[in-house]
Amino acid sequence: MKKMSSVIIILLIVIVGVLIFLFSDRNNKKGELEGVSTQEETPSETKSETNLYVGEDFTIARPENWIQTHLQSTLVSFQNTSESYPEGSAPAKVNFKSYVAVSFDNTQANTIEEISSLVKQQIQAVIPGASFGSKIKETISGQPAVITEIDLRQQDIDFKVLMGIIMKEDKYFTISANTTTQKWPEYGPIFYDMIRSFRFKE
Repeated sequence: MKKMSSVIIILLIVIVGVLIFLFSDRNNKKGELEGVSTQEETPSETKSETNLYVGEDFTIARPENWIQTHLQSTLVSFQNTSESYPEGSAPAKVNFKSYVAVSFDNTQANTIEEISSLVKQQIQAVIPGASFGSKIKETISGQPAVITEIDLRQQDIDFKVLMGIIMKEDKYFTISANTTTQKWPEYGPIFYDMIRSFRFKE
């Protein structure tokens, strides 16, 4: 298996990016996110469908009423700013909001199985307690894809991550949907639908 230089950095920022959101609101009461910017939609991003994000190489349906943001080292991200948790709970104390981030990298001649395995190894190296579910192999937008559920615990919060990897030629895109275990029953089906809505532009 060939080593990939930036995949480790990008994916750890996406997965462990939970931490950015955990501490983002402590010193900024207006909700501005450290390393994250929010922006209004533009016609070029939404086109005919309100919840369809149109990027340079792909389109993806975002969850309804989630705002578009930009998490560092990702192509685009979406966040549920209206999300709330019981007062005094660990997620409420750090003002965590569920989010989805999309990133990409070059395959460097690795197969999707090799990429998926490397990502798993690197995440477990940083978060030893991270638990990976079974890989779901699919075809998305006519290309090979792998979807995996990940459970991890950080800052006394149990997180659930749904990660989709979609490969096309010498590039692959990663969609990381991040929420708490508490919100997973509500968001899980939405996250699966979102990953499966990914389409490469012709």
